[in-house]
Amino acid sequence: MDARFQQYVKANMGRFAQDVIRLASQPSVSARHEGVEECASLVEKMLIEVGATTRMLRVEGAAPLVYGEVPSSRSKKSVMFYNHYDVQPEEPLELWKSPPFKPETRDGRIYGRGVSDDKGELVSRLKLAESYLKTAGEPPCGMKFCFEGEEETGSVHLGEYVSQYPDLFRADAVVWEYGTVDLEGRPKVTLGVKGMIYVEFVVQSLSQDAHSSYAAALPSAPWRLVRLLNQLKDEGDMIQIPGWYNGVETLQEEDLRVLEEMPFDAEAFKRNYGAKALLGGMSGEQAKKALVQRPTANIAGIWSGYSGPGSKTVLPKEAHAKMDFRLVPGQDPDDLLKRLRKFLDDNGYADVKIELESMEPAARTSYRDPFAQAAIGAAQSVYGTRPVVELSSPGTGPLYLFTRRYNMPSVDIGVSCEDSGIHAPNENLRLDLFEKGIYWVAETVERFAAS
Repeated sequence: MDARFQQYVKANMGRFAQDVIRLASQPSVSARHEGVEECASLVEKMLIEVGATTRMLRVEGAAPLVYGEVPSSRSKKSVMFYNHYDVQPEEPLELWKSPPFKPETRDGRIYGRGVSDDKGELVSRLKLAESYLKTAGEPPCGMKFCFEGEEETGSVHLGEYVSQYPDLFRADAVVWEYGTVDLEGRPKVTLGVKGMIYVEFVVQSLSQDAHSSYAAALPSAPWRLVRLLNQLKDEGDMIQIPGWYNGVETLQEEDLRVLEEMPFDAEAFKRNYGAKALLGGMSGEQAKKALVQRPTANIAGIWSGYSGPGSKTVLPKEAHAKMDFRLVPGQDPDDLLKRLRKFLDDNGYADVKIELESMEPAARTSYRDPFAQAAIGAAQSVYGTRPVVELSSPGTGPLYLFTRRYNMPSVDIGVSCEDSGIHAPNENLRLDLFEKGIYWVAETVERFAAS
C-alpha cells in the first residue's frame, strides 16, 4: 500500500468521521419509508464529491438505488461495493444515551443509528475511492458502487434493479456490505450468507371473535396454529417437511479445516444470550458447524386474541405466526416453498394461508478463490494477526444476485467491530477500526488487481 495513500487517510480522518455523522444525521428508516428519498440524494451527492460518476436508478414502488463508478486504466478488473443507506427503526428511544439521529462522538466512538450498519461502512468505501483519486489519480482497478435503500426490509426490489440494469452490476468481485473485527482484535473474513424463506401463516376459523364460552362448540384458530407449528419440527429439531434437506451440500475437507480453525467461545455465546445450554444439548463444535451449515425453521412471532392487562374471555377468529426458514447452499427456495405448501395440504391444513414476505437462496465463495485469499492476506498484513475466516454468516442477504448471476466472488470485510450494537440502542462505530478498515479493504483491492 502506497505511503501517500495511508498518509492521506490518516490526515483526513477527522473529516471522514464528520461525513459519517453527516450521513447518519439523515434518518432513512425503510420500514417507515422515512427520509429514504432524502438520504438517497445525499448519498449521490457524496459520491459526486469524491469524484465518482453517478446514476440514480429507479423501479416502480422501490427506494432509489444509488449507482456510482470510478474507472481505472491500471487494470481491466473492477470491484463492486455493495452497501445500503437505509437503517433499522431507532426504538426503544429511552435506552439511547444520545439522540439516535444526532450522532455524538464519545471515547473514540461515534454513536447514532446507522453509524455502523451501514452508513459508516458506506462512507468508508467513498473515502477509499477519494483517497486513491487524491494520491494516485485513479484506483488500482475500476470501482463500482451499488447503494440500495431497502436492505433492512428484505431487499425486495434489488433483483428487479439487477435485471433491469444488468450491465451496470457486472464486475470481477464484490465487497459485501459489512465487516468486523472481533473482541479479541482479529479481523473476520466472511465468505457467504445463508438463504431464507420468510412467511406468515394465517389461520382463520371464524368470521368474528366469539365469547370464550363457545369454545366448547366452535373451532379455535390459535389451537389449530399451535398444532400446525408443532408438526414442522420433531423433538430433535429436525424439519419434518419431506425433501427439505435434499440438495444440502456436504462440506468439503478444506471447508471443514477452515471451520475447525474458526474460534467459537460456546460459554461466552450462551452467557451473552442468557442460555443455560445450546440447542438440544449440542457441543460448541456442533453449534459452530450448525451456524454455518444447518437449515433452520424459526418462529419469529406468533399472535392471536387478547394480550392486554387483565382478562378478556375471547375465542379469537384468527391466529398468525411469522417464520423464517434459513437455508444453506444447495437448497432451492422455490422448491422448498412448494414443499411447505404441500406439507400443509397433505396434513389437513389446506385452508391455512401462506403469505410470502421474502425469499432468497444462500451464497458462498470458495476459501481458495483469489479474492478471498487477497482479503485474508490483507487482513494479516494490516492487523498483524491471523484473521478469522467464516465460511458463512448465519444471517442472510441478497448476495446471490451477484455471485450467481455474474459468477463473482465475494468477501464481507469492513470497518466495524462485534460490539457495535447494530439494530440496538447506542449503535456505534470505533474510529480506530474505521481507519484500519479502509486500509484493509484497500490492500485487498490492490492484491486482487495485481493477481
